[in-house]
Amino acid sequence: MSLTLPANFKRDIQPRDTNLVPIVIIGNFNDNAINWLNSSLHISTNQMSYYGDQLGTGNTYYTLPLLNNIPSLKESIDIENRKYKISSINLSISNFEYEGQRFSDRIDSSLLNTECRIYWWSPTTTWLHVIDKDTTITDPEIAFQVYFGSIRKYEHDDEKVKLTVEDRSQESLHKDLPGPEDNVGVGLDVPDKYKNKPIP
Repeated sequence: MSLTLPANFKRDIQPRDTNLVPIVIIGNFNDNAINWLNSSLHISTNQMSYYGDQLGTGNTYYTLPLLNNIPSLKESIDIENRKYKISSINLSISNFEYEGQRFSDRIDSSLLNTECRIYWWSPTTTWLHVIDKDTTITDPEIAFQVYFGSIRKYEHDDEKVKLTVEDRSQESLHKDLPGPEDNVGVGLDVPDKYKNKPIP
């Protein structure tokens, strides 16, 4: 996923003092942004509202102010040993009752392998868009989607819920090499002993 800053967000982070709020959306995207937002959990450090489309004609969504920490992201590649460390984040969510319900009680089924997207919301942002599914939207008022992953670990007690989220690169980076397209071929310019052999 390319990290292109929306115009309004880019302008909002230029001053020395910024007012950014993380929004975590937990739920599998189903090719319809409104249905996805309706069936997802919306969590943040603050209680806030936003629209589900750029025109503001869709539903209004509210975040649960239960996020205990602002997620931080770290990624590394060990070139010497040829190892790629999958970037992951740890989310800490309050499990105390909010509006008569604990966070763990709001979950209908297992959260394992559920998609998780993290956005940064700035003062002139008005709506969310799933950038990892559709990169054609360039509206300056969308929130900045900074992360997309799957929940790999979920544990909770009566005070706190801990989620470990890994990015989806492992699914797209895994490839058996050499593949059939990596052969030198059988052309007239290829010596017989190298025909259909892997490219060195």
